[in-house]
Amino acid sequence: MFVLKNTWAAMGRHKAQTILLVLTAVAVSFGSIVSLSILDAANTATTTTYNALTPSVVFRVDRNRIIAKEGGDASKVDWTKYNLSWEKYSEYVEKATNAGVQLANAHSGETAKVSIDGLSATKDGAQLAITGFSDADAVADSLNGSYTVVQGKDLSYDSNNDENAASSVLVPQALATKNNLKVGDTIKLANPTDASQPLEVKIAGIYKTKSAASEAQTGIDQDNTLLASTAVTMSAGLTGVDTTATNNLLDIAMVLQSPADYSKFETAVRKAGLSTDYMISSPTIDKYNEKIDPLKSGAGKVRMGMIALFVAGGVIALLLIVWGIGRARTGEVSFLTMVGVTRGRIGWQFSLENLLPILIGWIAGTVGGFFAAKPLSNALAAGTDAAVNAGTIWTMVWIGLGTLAVTMVICLVRANLTKAATMLGSRMEETR
Repeated sequence: MFVLKNTWAAMGRHKAQTILLVLTAVAVSFGSIVSLSILDAANTATTTTYNALTPSVVFRVDRNRIIAKEGGDASKVDWTKYNLSWEKYSEYVEKATNAGVQLANAHSGETAKVSIDGLSATKDGAQLAITGFSDADAVADSLNGSYTVVQGKDLSYDSNNDENAASSVLVPQALATKNNLKVGDTIKLANPTDASQPLEVKIAGIYKTKSAASEAQTGIDQDNTLLASTAVTMSAGLTGVDTTATNNLLDIAMVLQSPADYSKFETAVRKAGLSTDYMISSPTIDKYNEKIDPLKSGAGKVRMGMIALFVAGGVIALLLIVWGIGRARTGEVSFLTMVGVTRGRIGWQFSLENLLPILIGWIAGTVGGFFAAKPLSNALAAGTDAAVNAGTIWTMVWIGLGTLAVTMVICLVRANLTKAATMLGSRMEETR
């Protein structure tokens, strides 16, 4: 009780030191728990979550390389020479499988030139085309790029439950405007092998691409390319007939079991003969890395900031503690020692004077950081949703206990450095 009473009185006499210790502990603990949560989120994103991906892999013509080989003139390139056939894709997949690569799935988009009765392209010299997708996943990985349906509704790929799946198309907004097309209109796709059997389809919607990729980059003219399911393009005789044909632009994405298979897949395909005129990439991994890149770069800054925070907080706290139990209190220590108070109790009092403000501030900062970690991490990188897990809490506990232990040691050492004769010596000097 004696120690607690003296502690409370001392804290009241040294209000500035007490308040500053609380604020320092709040700042360090708040910054620590937020930083640790963000670092943990970054670590999870680059390890556990990344390793759980089932990445799609594609190989596409390096158009810039080919154009450079032709002296920079894209008009001289016969791009059909670089189109891969279904048979060639099958050969590469077989080689990769033999090398131990596990394939989880595959999806495709196949683009063919098409004639449509009564429709003209948006500009002179352009050709109408149509891309048939195997499923919605193929759209996400396609050369065409993602799109938004601005009128009508999106495509369906379930012909068993949607009778429109095999008879609906999307029309690009520029082409619809050029030809005064609207949702619900009917158009006829010419069959290249039988002109007397065109396929009549309905415009389900009008779309606009989200990214403006040029035909020179992808080989697809976004303003003049209709979108449909493969059920439509196959019914029109445009795709999926000859497995050795290269007249269509075939874009197949192979879905791997894990990112660990990616390098094995690339090595196997190159060994199978895929030339360097083709780039091998994973849209899944590229999109994921783009998504977490702000988190990764932010985590590096957070790590440096946390180190700086610990150093600054430690120095400030040390100075405040030394200030609070420094030379000015030598007389108090000597007097208490002379009247029989043990140095252990004096050290314990000094410890409590500093431990209580630090403990209060540490708890307050930790609680505040617990609730602030998620919104602050999302401000750094949207969708991060950094959470304070048990590991972070235990880290905070151990750091807090370590801080308190160091504080106690400093205070106990300080109490034992002053001898009872110190005060008497100084008084005797004054009387001489």
